[in-house]
Amino acid sequence: MRDIARAIGVAPSIAQRLIATLTAYGFAEQDPTLKYRIGVQAQFIGNAYVSTHALVRAGMAELGVLAGKHQLNGYLGVLRGTQVLYLIALQSSGPIAIRSSPGARTHLHSTALGKAILAEKSDDEVARLLGPQPFARLTPRSRLRLAPILAELHLARRNGYAISDEENLIGVFAIGAAVRDAAGSTVAAISGALPRHQVNRTNLPKLCKLIQDAANRISVRLGAPQTKQ
Repeated sequence: MRDIARAIGVAPSIAQRLIATLTAYGFAEQDPTLKYRIGVQAQFIGNAYVSTHALVRAGMAELGVLAGKHQLNGYLGVLRGTQVLYLIALQSSGPIAIRSSPGARTHLHSTALGKAILAEKSDDEVARLLGPQPFARLTPRSRLRLAPILAELHLARRNGYAISDEENLIGVFAIGAAVRDAAGSTVAAISGALPRHQVNRTNLPKLCKLIQDAANRISVRLGAPQTKQ
């Protein structure tokens, strides 16, 4: 209880009352060690969200194909504050292990998801979202300065997709593309990840098109007009 109180910044007595209420309604429960964990009712709410949210439904369908047919780990994320919030992290049958889960957050500057979202912003907005330089170094290949990131985003705008080449995880190559709603606004991005050694000049265009086409189909399901590529 003290850990919970400290994490949410309230007195233990207040935390106790909050947890008691959550436990009474099934959103929290105690394990045999008397520590608290998420209750089964929270799973019902989560499942209801997944089943009714159009973005998640459409994303799950497309990422499922990328994972099952093309062995690409699939992700769908949205901008929350200055980070990307994962809504979907789908494991493929390939060798890359999923390290992220829905609800987790990640960086804008080092991920294909983040770059696909940033590519839809103005340079000034990108600078504001990324904040002070140097940016976080996730791998030796992470870009730490604004200028090279802006240059890459300009290219991503022209191409319609963004790339993370071992910038977030060593040995992992990812391709991301924006998802738009009926008004044409970018509401999310998807990405597909695979081992870096499986990417070459011959198959890269095909991989990029897979992600672009999947993002376009999700966008169409949200009411956006279909784009020609």
